[in-house]
Amino acid sequence: MDEQKAIFGSPSIWDSVFQTHENIFRAIESLRATATELVSAVQDSPQELVQVQASLASICSESMLDVLLLAGNNRGAGAMKIARGMFEISVISNYLEKNPSQVRDYVDFSLVEAWRHLQTVERYSPGRVPPDLMNKAEAEFNRVKSRFSNIQGRVQFRWNSKSLKQMAEEIGLLNLYEVAYGPASELHHLPFTGIVGHDLNWLQEALFIAHGSLLGTVLTLFNLSYAPGTENEFRLRLDTAISEFKHRPRRP
Repeated sequence: MDEQKAIFGSPSIWDSVFQTHENIFRAIESLRATATELVSAVQDSPQELVQVQASLASICSESMLDVLLLAGNNRGAGAMKIARGMFEISVISNYLEKNPSQVRDYVDFSLVEAWRHLQTVERYSPGRVPPDLMNKAEAEFNRVKSRFSNIQGRVQFRWNSKSLKQMAEEIGLLNLYEVAYGPASELHHLPFTGIVGHDLNWLQEALFIAHGSLLGTVLTLFNLSYAPGTENEFRLRLDTAISEFKHRPRRP
């Protein structure tokens, strides 16, 4: 008797899904390869903004793989939930490109979040956080908190005073935020429209949002890593990626 092999998903539909969206899948995989090589090429950059953008591009590319795995199993709603996160990455990436002076706030707000997290752990599990770690985290929090406090001294809950919607509007992506991000959020938070939404086929939309988000994030990394007008292999490959995205097939 043959030993049963593990199966994750629905192998019977893999080929048909791939054939339906083959051009998109191949374009995305090519873009992911470019992202990986570009991140590697800039890993020694002394610019903090480039290092942050490289991390965003890398995470976005890995999230794209998650979208592909779900899309290949025709799990459009699940793919859309991840695409929503990728859209957030692309907004942050694009916003920081246009507001480079805010990259230090983006990085340092992690110290505020770390302090809050340790406080929460200690509140529910007293004694779990080592005192030296708590003291170090508090010192780091105190070092940066004035930059994130209002005139009443209350520390904000985001690294930026702007909401994601406001950032999206500032960089010209408000249309995608309102058309795609809102419905994708409903799939997560499940108002009744979110329950109904799980019965819809989101595959095409998920691939579109995820593909565009990855492309935008990779382009931002390239723009910040190379002088304007630079012609190299990455520029040529990204030009091809842009063309493939613009000429992607419509819904079958």
